[in-house]
Formats: sequence, C-alpha cells, structure tokens
Amino acid sequence: MAEYRDEAFEWDQDKSADRLARSGFDFHAAKRIFESNRYVERWDEAHSDGEDHFIATGLVETVFVSAVYVEREGRKRIVSAFKADDDDIADFMVTYAG
Repeated sequence: MAEYRDEAFEWDQDKSADRLARSGFDFHAAKRIFESNRYVERWDEAHSDGEDHFIATGLVETVFVSAVYVEREGRKRIVSAFKADDDDIADFMVTYAG
C-alpha cells in the first residue's frame, strides 16, 4: 500500500486511484479544496464511531467536490472524495454568497 504524505495531508494512493476511477476525483483534487481556504466542513456523525470523520466541500475548478477526512498526527488524512451533494453545495453557497 503506497502512501502519499506531506506536511498537512496524507492518503492511501490505491484508494485515491479507486476514487478517481469511480467518481472522477482523486485525493490530489480533494486536497485543493483546503488550499483554496473557501470551503465548508461538517462532522460526519454517521461514520464517526471509532474516529471523528469530517466532510469538507469546496470548488475544484468549476465543480463542487466533497472530501472525507480524519485528523491524524496533525495531518488531514483524506479517505474519500466525490461530487458534492445538494445540501453541502447549499451550505457552501450560504456561507460564501454576497
């Protein structure tokens, strides 16, 4: 299992490739959500049994993308990425409208 890691992010390269094939977004694209500093995030209660998961939503070029991540050792470990749903897009629009 190949790992990507930098000062702020990490992820499993195989999972990233799988997400790219399934959703059109790899974890490098998901990382861009955070680099823009224009994103909304929420706690993912449904998937936070043993570890808190969060969903961040932002624009990657012209597409709204959501990234699921956990905090580990000061880094965001991205575990999934996909096209944002309508509720997360609405949260983003309310936050950044006007």
